[in-house]
Amino acid sequence: MGTTVSASFPHLLTRIIGILASIIASLAWLATIAALFGLWGRDHFIKYKPDEGQVVYISDVGATHKGAFIAGTCITGTFFVLTLIFTKLCFDMEDRRRLKRTISIIAIICGFIGAASLILLSIFDAFRHSGAHYTFTGLFIVFTLLSAIFSILHRISRNQLNIAVAIRVMFVAVVIPLAITFVVMTAIRGPNNVLTLKAVAASLEWSIAILFVFYLATFALDLIFY
Repeated sequence: MGTTVSASFPHLLTRIIGILASIIASLAWLATIAALFGLWGRDHFIKYKPDEGQVVYISDVGATHKGAFIAGTCITGTFFVLTLIFTKLCFDMEDRRRLKRTISIIAIICGFIGAASLILLSIFDAFRHSGAHYTFTGLFIVFTLLSAIFSILHRISRNQLNIAVAIRVMFVAVVIPLAITFVVMTAIRGPNNVLTLKAVAASLEWSIAILFVFYLATFALDLIFY
């Protein structure tokens, strides 16, 4: 079957819903990050734990202001999954070849695990459930990256590259080294520079969170420009 864009109403409606879901997900996550930063500012940028650096972890702000964190992650995670589903439905109306549909299904499954982990890491906060929190944080990063990679492979398999796919590739290329550095900086324990290392790790966490906003928005761009 060819890849000519269908002009049917169901296709158009699916495309519009996918665009709206992507926009809502990205704005919800941006609002979450802004709200947490604002709440930290309202607290006079204090250290929530004695052993924190000058920059505190998002997780620690979220653990202190748990209601806002959970609400933000639930909205973001839900609309992220809806974005993946409606994007898949939109593309499947044009191309029903099994391999490409399988790749998009894997992207959705990985995205669902990533979204669920995002919600769970806010519920199991860094102060009261640190082990579970950091486990879900790792799952969120890994499966979100896997979802992004399979999403890129899906678009490449269709020979439909655009600015959204390019941004997605840059997201993966930048976040992988940032995430590795974040883990290393968090794990290192040194008597003289531990607070500096934690401040760097926290800054990387904020950076990755901000980049996630742009990743979520790429799906709207993809559906608009493909």
